[in-house]
Amino acid sequence: MSIRDIDTPTAKWRYTCPNGHTSWEPTNSHFWCHQCSRLPDAEAEFWKLRDRKTGERLAREKVVLDG
Repeated sequence: MSIRDIDTPTAKWRYTCPNGHTSWEPTNSHFWCHQCSRLPDAEAEFWKLRDRKTGERLAREKVVLDG
């Protein structure tokens, strides 16, 4: 799976953290969500993006980021 231009509004709307936030960022081995990091009971690090369009969960090791 390749997500192109991850900084576009379309990509940020379509792919979210497990809590539905669009403020996620890729890291080498996982994703990190800025909004989750500010919540007391939320985990900011996660390993699967949620695709709002298909409902699919995309594992970090399967996602190639272009952009």
